[in-house]
Amino acid sequence: MKSRFCTTAALAGVCLMAAQAVPGLAVARVPGKQSEFAVAYQINPAHSGGIDFSAGFATPLTKLWSTTVSSSLLSYPVVANGRVFLNDGSVTYALDLGTGATKWSKNTGTSIGPAYDNGLIFLVTQGGMVSALSEKSGKTLWSTQVTDQYFFTSAPMAVKGQVFVGGAGVGGDVYAFDEVSGALKWEQEVENGDDSSPAFGDNGIYVSYPQQYYKFDPVTGNLDWHFSGDGEGGGGNTPVYYSKRAYIQDWTSGNSILDAKTGNVVGTFGANNGDPPAFWQLADGRKLGFSLYNGTLYGWKVSSQVNVWSFAGDGGLSTAPIVVNGLVIEGSGSGEVYALDAGSGTQEWSDKTAGGVTALAAGQGTLIVVSGGVVTAYVPQ
Repeated sequence: MKSRFCTTAALAGVCLMAAQAVPGLAVARVPGKQSEFAVAYQINPAHSGGIDFSAGFATPLTKLWSTTVSSSLLSYPVVANGRVFLNDGSVTYALDLGTGATKWSKNTGTSIGPAYDNGLIFLVTQGGMVSALSEKSGKTLWSTQVTDQYFFTSAPMAVKGQVFVGGAGVGGDVYAFDEVSGALKWEQEVENGDDSSPAFGDNGIYVSYPQQYYKFDPVTGNLDWHFSGDGEGGGGNTPVYYSKRAYIQDWTSGNSILDAKTGNVVGTFGANNGDPPAFWQLADGRKLGFSLYNGTLYGWKVSSQVNVWSFAGDGGLSTAPIVVNGLVIEGSGSGEVYALDAGSGTQEWSDKTAGGVTALAAGQGTLIVVSGGVVTAYVPQ
């Protein structure tokens, strides 16, 4: 079995800086429309990395604000109800989406996440404490301690009234908790429980570990299917659900595409660096996937997995891509952030951020770029 280890940098200090809004800049948001929120890792519960704003999202983009939040590496952002939620492994923050000002911050331990659903922020600690916080105040509404596993390394995902997490230690387990009460609804044993944020799609919950891939019924926890290869071990990857397929990255056996209904392998897709691919359907009906590999971003046909374009940028591309209204967004270790036409890979826009880009998200008409401990927001002009 592959050995597991994880370290979290201690919070040396927090530097909060007032954000500067652009005078007179109108920002289109839909506070009550959860479909335009970024609620999980890679934007949505499927982790497919795409979002479509009803008001559109066109280049050129304008920097709305930029603020230093932490001296430690921040997580991916979640965007909901006019706020941006992040954590740095010790503290969880809520920022105002329009100004970048801190609305609240709270020490949440060695936390992983966040995820969002129905006004709640969900986190899990490395030791298995699952918690729900009020989006408005940061108040802890409930905490439930998992006792049969002790090592949690993947982000929670919340959808349809339940929170899903995976844990490792002695083998592994996948858990479902009630969003309102924190009560454990079900748990299922897996091999081996780490590094795989659960994905949702086709009324199923997907997790993937080396040569062991699963789909569970989200309500009952019943096993829908289990693909078992020739081995098992630690070090899974977050799966992606898109268009009736589950996309699985496996460091031991390559990347596989599974039929979401049956679990049968129906194809493979190109090499990644461990980050999940993003997906988008073009106006003409073509479906494309987008993957980062060794500093180059590739666009490929979902139907055939054939590459149709590539983009190297400045040679240091560094983030899992996302897609916003047909624009593929990608960040670089140099601090550059790019917007590309999804169909052609043509660069439409770029800007320099405060440091190497480490995470991306988009919600409520706004692109959020994380550069270490700095958060920057962009909107269309």
